[in-house]
Amino acid sequence: MLQNESLFSLVDAVEKATGRRPHLSTVLRWCTKPKMGIRLESVVLGGRRLTSPIAVLRYMSAVTEAKDGPSSFATATPRQATLAAERSAKKLRERLAKN
Repeated sequence: MLQNESLFSLVDAVEKATGRRPHLSTVLRWCTKPKMGIRLESVVLGGRRLTSPIAVLRYMSAVTEAKDGPSSFATATPRQATLAAERSAKKLRERLAKN
């Protein structure tokens, strides 16, 4: 929840979280009209709606998970993970030997 998080204007919070500055109407829509049943957490203070960069990241993660499923990354089998680790270790040893 937003209780212990620094609050910013909607657009500023999105910019701090993503580096992009969307139009205010876009972020207001995320707060007021659920996308796949998910809303951006926000509070109203003095007529202004505020949120936190962390809430923006939670919103992005929840919408992505709702759209793509629990994990958007393919899970490697134990054998694949072992082979990838061995390849990485070999490359690291080769680079260290050159220096």
